[in-house]
Amino acid sequence: MAYRNSVREHAFQRFHKDLKAKNFDNIIFMYGEEEYLIRWAAKSIAELFTGGAMTDMDFVRIEEAENADTLLQACDTFSLFSEKRVVWAEDFPPLMKKNAKGFTQDQINRVLSYIEDPNPMTILIFSCVNPEDGSDLVKHLKKGKSVYDFSRLDKKQLLGFAEKRFSLSSVSIDRDILGYLIDETGYFNRESQYTLYNLENDINKLIAYCDGRKVTEYDIDMTLKGDLDRFAFDFLDAVTAGRKDRALRLLNNITAGGTDVYSILGLLVSQFELMTEAKELAQEGAERTDIPKILKVNPYRVQKALSFADKFSMSGLKEILGQLYQVDRNIKLGVMNQQLALEMLIGRM
Repeated sequence: MAYRNSVREHAFQRFHKDLKAKNFDNIIFMYGEEEYLIRWAAKSIAELFTGGAMTDMDFVRIEEAENADTLLQACDTFSLFSEKRVVWAEDFPPLMKKNAKGFTQDQINRVLSYIEDPNPMTILIFSCVNPEDGSDLVKHLKKGKSVYDFSRLDKKQLLGFAEKRFSLSSVSIDRDILGYLIDETGYFNRESQYTLYNLENDINKLIAYCDGRKVTEYDIDMTLKGDLDRFAFDFLDAVTAGRKDRALRLLNNITAGGTDVYSILGLLVSQFELMTEAKELAQEGAERTDIPKILKVNPYRVQKALSFADKFSMSGLKEILGQLYQVDRNIKLGVMNQQLALEMLIGRM
């Protein structure tokens, strides 16, 4: 599993320090993959400078403005009640496209002129997820002091984010189980589209499911994994117990629900590969506690793999794995019907 680890201070850590010190310019630029952090930061600034009953009047959120006039008029309006007026230009088109529709060069120049000499009583926040580096506005904003690139978190930061959410609830979770949760989300997988929004949603599901008790690995499997993952565990339970009839019913149920055979086959290959590798290392003398580090796989996944692998001989595991590879080839070559190929494989297990 590939992790995006970094020793640098993340933008959200620097932002938190600036928030405590009220250390912001009148022009703030926020961007990056983690839109969750962008929105958290913008709302935190609004609460800091407007607050209370005045927020509705002095916090102006402008989404995908159609021209510069609306933005500039909002910035030039003075607040009578708050410390400062906060204007948030969310997904401002010239940030994301060099020649944004509806924005003439004259309008862009007026915005740039305002940035050079802003209303001292207004905090103007520009934000977007993917800024266009060729945009004159983006180039100008990146020269400022209050610039925050809310990129994806590293593992330590993500663990801290998740721990805080659990600490605010009635549900507790051990550090190792939290690590299992993080690994299972796939946040650090290459090309992953899983974000902090998804993680917060999954944490809320777990909190509701556990209803005040400590989170277990089983809870994570039951609440966060899809039908395909649950199928894998139930299927392996049936196969290792010699219940081929149950394994066939599970296969028929999941395919009837719309899951394609390729996904099922890929998951089974992955499971049996892990079982084979883990058992092989154990037979070669590796301590079971060291196997997860050697394979770079979460300890709970290895523990499960070994519990299933213990019910097979090494030759039996390799034979099944070879049959899975053969089924995959037969299906791709059109030699056999997909469903029939898997059913015949189950009969040979």
